[in-house]
Amino acid sequence: MQNAMRSSLALWLVSSVLAFGFSLAPAAEVSEASAISQRALQELVDAAPSNSVIQCDPNRVLVLSSPVTIRRPLALVGLRARLPEKLGKSPLLVVEARGVAVTDFELTGNADSVAQEDRAPLLIIHAGDFRVERGVFLNSSKDGVMIDGDGPSGEDVVGGVVRDIVGRGVVRDTVSISGSSGHGRRIRSVLVDNVRCYESRLRGAVEVSDGTDNITVRKVYAESAVYAIDVQDHHEAGQSNRNVVVEDIYAVRCKHALRTANSRQGHRNLTIRDITAEQCEIPLQISHTENVLVANVRVLNHTGKPPVQIADCRGVSIRDVLVQDVSINGPALLLQNCQEAAIDGFTLRGDTNRLTNGICVRVNRMEAFTGLRISNVSARDATEAGILLEATGKQKGTLSHYVVSGNQATVQDNIKGEHAIIAGNLP
Repeated sequence: MQNAMRSSLALWLVSSVLAFGFSLAPAAEVSEASAISQRALQELVDAAPSNSVIQCDPNRVLVLSSPVTIRRPLALVGLRARLPEKLGKSPLLVVEARGVAVTDFELTGNADSVAQEDRAPLLIIHAGDFRVERGVFLNSSKDGVMIDGDGPSGEDVVGGVVRDIVGRGVVRDTVSISGSSGHGRRIRSVLVDNVRCYESRLRGAVEVSDGTDNITVRKVYAESAVYAIDVQDHHEAGQSNRNVVVEDIYAVRCKHALRTANSRQGHRNLTIRDITAEQCEIPLQISHTENVLVANVRVLNHTGKPPVQIADCRGVSIRDVLVQDVSINGPALLLQNCQEAAIDGFTLRGDTNRLTNGICVRVNRMEAFTGLRISNVSARDATEAGILLEATGKQKGTLSHYVVSGNQATVQDNIKGEHAIIAGNLP
């Protein structure tokens, strides 16, 4: 067996670079030769000196029936690997050491033969200062890469880059950043840059969840997915997401360009800018967050529900939003139960004459709301009022100290709260 293993592996060491090649049976068949190659890869990873580079032959595909675990800092370059059919609950790679790079890869799952209760990511990162770059994830039953705070070290995952990634047919997230499940460990200081996601049946391009700090997600394209970006928690203590920046996002035929599927966990400082959503059901759905900036958003060719929905947030700033060619019976922006919200620049354009309102500000919780400012809204074609302020429900809340001025829109104030200024709008 040892001789067979040696003959299946070409290995040389030049200037701290380790390279190997494999001879494999067809990808659908897990033969003895592929099993030998799999063990050889794990042995090679275990034997490699710290900070070395393992160069794989990108023209050969390795079938892995159990994950390869990386336990020291090194770079794994050019790996092409796949899971066998019907093997559930098994990733391809697990990173347990800081300073690991996985680059120039193609990892393929088996989502068409594995049930969701047996799902697993293709690549799991448990330690910081990582790099995942120039890679493709195909047909994963769960995620492409999951940066996971529930690793064996029990420490926060600090520092990392995920860049130039494509996900096709990944059932859940192409990139998942997930803190711990109630253990207080967090993911901090991670950059996600240039991700493309196609046909994600249950999730989307990038998830930021369950206890994160200082996360930047930029240059994301999502097509035929549930969302491009999700910032969320799973209703457990310690899962707040703080200081998250999302920018340069394009979503087409998704349910959401961005959503925050979260609860009241202390989420704060969410920046969303340069978003385009085309043919999406609810392009922006944001809730339960303090200090939210939404800037430079384009909603195009929309049908379904109000395209921009913001609820239960404090310190909301909305700037330069365009809603064009929208066919719904409702408002373009629904702002509900938000404290200290400012809207400066909101435009309806094209076929929008079925909209009841450009902006609806709604209070339906027994609470005293204050600090609303609305200006530079263009919503002349709304069927009822360009801007509507309303209090609904059996126990109505209140709104006071608000200013609605300088808008090319009619204003219907059904709240009539104290210390209100409504002036300089279309009659």
